[in-house]
Amino acid sequence: MAKMNAIGIIETKGFAPLIQGADAAIKAASVDMVEWRQVGSGYVSFVIEGDVAAVRSAIDAGVEAASKIGEVVSELVIPRPIEELEQTFDR
Repeated sequence: MAKMNAIGIIETKGFAPLIQGADAAIKAASVDMVEWRQVGSGYVSFVIEGDVAAVRSAIDAGVEAASKIGEVVSELVIPRPIEELEQTFDR
């Protein structure tokens, strides 16, 4: 994989808000889904990647959509993450 420009993460309580948020995020901007994880105790998260502006736009859209049907626990955008971070993702 080429060096990541930016990554974005949304964590929700419950699977349905995660799916709603991921769907909205990926449709809102030119980003790629990296993975989703079951964190535990009902918490789940998904990770997207793309250029910084697209990731920020996608995360904003995803948070808005997910919060309409459930609880968004956290959101994060990391521009230009370190290369070692890629090793933490299931690919």
